[in-house]
Amino acid sequence: MMHDQCFSFSRRDFIKTGAAGVAVLSAPVTLLADVPKPDVWVFHGADKTKLMKACLEMVNANGGFGKQTRSLALKVNAAWTRTPEEGANTHPDLVATFLKGAREFGVTKLDVPEHPCHRGDESFKRSGIRDAVKSAGAKMIDMKKEKKYFSDVTIPKGQSLTSARVTKHFLEADAVVNMPVAKHHGGATLTMAMKNWMGAVEDRRVWHRSNLHQCIADFSTFMKPAWTIIDATRIMMDKGPQGPAKTLKKPNLLVVSKDQVAADAYTATLFHDDPRKVKYLALAAEMGMGVIDAAQMNIHRVEVGV
Repeated sequence: MMHDQCFSFSRRDFIKTGAAGVAVLSAPVTLLADVPKPDVWVFHGADKTKLMKACLEMVNANGGFGKQTRSLALKVNAAWTRTPEEGANTHPDLVATFLKGAREFGVTKLDVPEHPCHRGDESFKRSGIRDAVKSAGAKMIDMKKEKKYFSDVTIPKGQSLTSARVTKHFLEADAVVNMPVAKHHGGATLTMAMKNWMGAVEDRRVWHRSNLHQCIADFSTFMKPAWTIIDATRIMMDKGPQGPAKTLKKPNLLVVSKDQVAADAYTATLFHDDPRKVKYLALAAEMGMGVIDAAQMNIHRVEVGV
């Protein structure tokens, strides 16, 4: 499996960059030159704040959030009343560091809408994300309560899901970033970036009734973030999505890409040897949404803190 080989390099194998404590290695890819290859950055390190700072340096060097971006909506996973160590939600240290960094990029309006599964006041607090958002001067919105913000949208490329009610923050912001946590999921096999959009809609039950995997793929044809940053610092290998897991691994990774399909596909290899075992990823490939074969990606491995 890929994750067994991901960071087996010696230090002399890394190409040092100008950033202190950060080293980068681009994996060789054999593919026809005229086929677009999505870039996927894989950051490895034990310090979550340093991980996110290194990620933000890369984001800034690769176009940032777009020109004249003043508002940003961040989609975290804060759905469950679990502690950060249990791995059911995005880690709050990553959230706080990202939001503070986005403000340094000139973003003045930072919203973090979430439609939680558990009660928002409980899950936001226990996850640590409420305080993380507050510390960055951003606003967290409980979409279980603030239903006035949902707006009807059509999904032109949807097959099973052709419409939805989506929180306006993700429709109106200058930039959208998806920052899910990677973990096992009883219904969807895994939940990562594409599955995380279920916390942006009003009625996710219809997805479960109407071919869950196809709905995940369908909605991802509509919602395309500027960046996807997957929290794989610790991953629930079972008992997802809320846990607690019997097996919790700690890869200490962030998987980052402008291409959410590629980000999910790479992250899936931390759990399975083939991303096609996650049906919505296979569907995304069949629908032409992106590549799920790591050999068709430009993979940049970044060691943080060496």
